Amino acid sequence: MKKIVALSVLSFGLLGINQSRADILFSDNFNSYSPGNLVGQGSWAAHSGAGAKPVQVSGGAITLQQSAGSGEDVNHALGATMGAGNTWYYSFDVTASGSSAEVYFAMFLQGTSNFEGKLFVEPFAGSDFTLGISGSASTGPTTWGTGLSFGTDYRVVVAFNYDTKLASLWVNPTSEASPSVSNTGSFQDAATAIAFRQATPTSNSSQIIDNLVVATSFQEALTGVSVPESSSLALILIGGLAGLVALRRKR
Repeated sequence: MKKIVALSVLSFGLLGINQSRADILFSDNFNSYSPGNLVGQGSWAAHSGAGAKPVQVSGGAITLQQSAGSGEDVNHALGATMGAGNTWYYSFDVTASGSSAEVYFAMFLQGTSNFEGKLFVEPFAGSDFTLGISGSASTGPTTWGTGLSFGTDYRVVVAFNYDTKLASLWVNPTSEASPSVSNTGSFQDAATAIAFRQATPTSNSSQIIDNLVVATSFQEALTGVSVPESSSLALILIGGLAGLVALRRKR
């Protein structure tokens, strides 16, 4: 009987840990999808240009084509609404190719045309390209201070603070303290989705996206792994210890 009670105490603790993991809003590694159009799989939807140059999924990743002609823009609902006090993060692996013509290709979305936390491809002297971040503007983002190479995979993290309208960008970070660049937007939208864009820049380019995570904390966005908040974990451990002490006293 004592073993059963002890297991119950431990099970309660594990249940508490699972219930406290609420930081990841959405994640997708695209591995379960059939090759072809992304829209129609995994609840992805088009909010602009539906069916025109459809976003493609292949080999467990999606490809965005920035080229002439109308292109499909896609989004996935997050099941939550950004608001006062919130900072949301999105993160993914990206491999770019083609050209460094300025174009934004990822962002948070409200409705069908309100965007914030925009991630750009940007030119960089002496290198293939770099990335840029904008709070809300569609041109002239704050650029990453280092040149990047076509065909190389980079892990990017983007944050948007609803209260300050500040958008921040990290490239290959190890923690939130890693170097970043920021840009303050001119408005704030109550975003409800993560979105990708296919535009018509002056020169063709493409971006391969994989291992997408949207979260309410930096670490969860970077790693895709939920952990309980320190306060919740402390309460769980205290409760577990109290249960074990009670068991020992009954012996």
